[in-house]
Amino acid sequence: MKNGQSREQEPYFSGFSAVPGSVKEKLYPDGLPFYHAHDPMATTICVCLHGFTATPYEASPVAEACFSAGFDTVAPLLPGHGYANLDDQHEHIVRMTFDGTVEATRAEISIAREKYEHVFIYGQSLGGALALMMAEEGLVDACATTAPAIKLPLGAGLATVLFGRVDINMNKKVRKSFYNASYPFNNSIAGVAVQRIALEARKNLERITCPVLVCHSHKDSTINPVVPLWIQQRSHGSVEVTWFDESNHTMPLDVQGTEISDTIARFFKRQIDILYP
Repeated sequence: MKNGQSREQEPYFSGFSAVPGSVKEKLYPDGLPFYHAHDPMATTICVCLHGFTATPYEASPVAEACFSAGFDTVAPLLPGHGYANLDDQHEHIVRMTFDGTVEATRAEISIAREKYEHVFIYGQSLGGALALMMAEEGLVDACATTAPAIKLPLGAGLATVLFGRVDINMNKKVRKSFYNASYPFNNSIAGVAVQRIALEARKNLERITCPVLVCHSHKDSTINPVVPLWIQQRSHGSVEVTWFDESNHTMPLDVQGTEISDTIARFFKRQIDILYP
C-alpha cells in the first residue's frame, strides 16, 4: 500500500460462523476462529480475544480451561490477522484499523448476547486492552486479561509517531520455547490502531464496574508491570491481580500457561456461582 492511499475496511471472522472457504484456505489451519458449546441450555459464554499479529490459537488454552469448567467459549479472528502466507499477512495487517477492530469485538459480544444470558470476556495483550474497553462500555459481566496492552513499550510509541504513516514491517524476536500461530513481524501502520486502542482503554478505566482479573508477569518484556496497579487504582469494580513471574508476555502459551488458564477459569466460575447462588 502506498503512503496516503486509503485502506479498504478489513473484516473480522466470527467464531460463531464458518469462515468462507476461499478465505479459510489462506489462514493458519490451527489459528481459525472457534466456538465450543456444551448444549442449547447453556446460559454463560466467554469471548476469548487474541493479541496483535496472533490468532485464536493464542487464546485456546484459556478457552479450553473455561470450557472444562462448564461454560461455553468463542474466539473470533480479529481484522487483518490469521493469514499463513507472508505476502497475505502484510496485505491484510495494514488494513487493520481502530474502528474495525473495536467494532469487531462489539459485534462478537452482540452475537453472544443474543444467545446467552451472561457474557464474560478474556483477552491477551491487545485482546486484553479490547476486553477492558468492553468492560468500560458495560457490555460484559466479568473480564479477565493476561498482559493487557494499555501501556505499550516506549519504542512502540515512538515508532508510531515517527513511522505511523509509513508502511514498515519490523521483524519480531520469536520465542523458541513455545509455538504460536502468529505473524513474524509488527507493522507500523497497524501499530497506530494498537496504540489508539491502548490509549482509549487506559483513559476510561474508571468506567469499569464489573469484576476484573489481571494476570501479569514482572518479567514481561513487552507490557510494563505497572499496568495491573493502574487497573486496580482506577477501576470501580473489584480487581484481582495474580502474578506469574516464570512467564514472559505471551502468557497462555508460556511455561505457566496451564496454571494461568486454570486461574482464569476459576475466576469466571466464581462469577457464575455469584450469579447462580
